[in-house]
Formats: sequence, structure tokens, C-alpha cells
Amino acid sequence: MSLDHLTLPTGEALTFLRTGSGTDGAAFEVEAVLPPGLSGPPAHLHRFESETFTVVDGELRVRVGRDSRILGPGESVTVPPGVVHAFANPTSEPVRIRTVETPAGPLEAQFRALADAGRLPPLRRLARINVEHDLSFVLHGVPEALQRPLWRLLAALPAPRR
Repeated sequence: MSLDHLTLPTGEALTFLRTGSGTDGAAFEVEAVLPPGLSGPPAHLHRFESETFTVVDGELRVRVGRDSRILGPGESVTVPPGVVHAFANPTSEPVRIRTVETPAGPLEAQFRALADAGRLPPLRRLARINVEHDLSFVLHGVPEALQRPLWRLLAALPAPRR
């Protein structure tokens, strides 16, 4: 099996270790090197999937619910479905982490979309991925009752003409 290597516009270098298709949907596992000072994704939750973050090298700031802490090498945290979380590398050194999403949800497709996009996030493509996964990804701070129709509307927009 060959491993996929991607680089996101924000500088994260990703290596896919296990994919949803390779595990019959049981899990998606990725190793990521996060650059110094990376602010990470916005606070969000997943309605159906849990995520486990394990630090291999360096330090990672992780927010789970209302708690925030720094994880060092060998330490991990599991975020259950429905719990708001975020992560960042606030240090001046890279941090290497492993993330396991169970069951495999939209994370792999989101990473591929972001890697292909360039500087601006591909919101229409991300919306389509979210809709395909029964709106599993939820941004924190925006009521779901607003997000659901907006994700669906954005997903339904036609691609711009070139």
C-alpha cells in the first residue's frame, strides 16, 4: 500500500496511514507535521465521529469542551462525538501528531479538498463533503439550525465558469 502525502496551504504536511476505504469505514488515520505558530482549525465538533490526537514530537495545545491543555510526546486525548474541540501549535518548533477518526468520516476528503485548493478554502467543495456525510462537521458558535441550510445551499451552488 502506498501512502498519500499532502501539504495544506497552511503548511501542514500530512501522511495518510489508514484510509476509510482501506478500513471499510472503520477508521481514518493521519500523521501530520504542524508548522510553528499554526492556529489550527476553528473550534468545531463532529456529530458522529470521535478523534484521537497523539503527540509524537513537540507540543500541541488542544481544546476539548471548555478545557485547554498542552500535550507532549506520547500524550493523547480522545474527543467524543458532539464535543467542541480545536488544536494549535503555539510553539516556535514543529509538532508531529497522529490523528485517528473513528469511524472514518469527512476528514480525509476535507484534507484532500484543502490540499487541492490553494490559498482560499474551497467552501463549496467542503460544503458538498459535509452534506455527503450527513452534516457531521459543525462549526462552534453558529447555531446548527442556521448552519444546516447554509451548508446545503452552498453545496448546491454550481461551480463557477472559467
